[in-house]
Amino acid sequence: MRRLRVKEVAQAKGFTMARLQRAADINLKTIQAIWHDPRHNASLNTLDKIAKVLGVPVTDLIEDVPEDTQHASRKSKKIAEDTDTYLT
Repeated sequence: MRRLRVKEVAQAKGFTMARLQRAADINLKTIQAIWHDPRHNASLNTLDKIAKVLGVPVTDLIEDVPEDTQHASRKSKKIAEDTDTYLT
């Protein structure tokens, strides 16, 4: 799974969300979504604009993280519990 690091990198470079939005010329709603949701599906074009303003390669804005295995196991457990209610 992919996770965006835009907020962390921007803050480390001294950018606020508003300053980054203006400098990169990105729609306010888009930058808000990216800033508050690290799993937002941002376009490569948008990430490229942000990276140029921050002076970093696009790859610095993206991080690979493992899938949420805890969530998957909870879901599996619930399904297993539900099978008890079926007639056999």
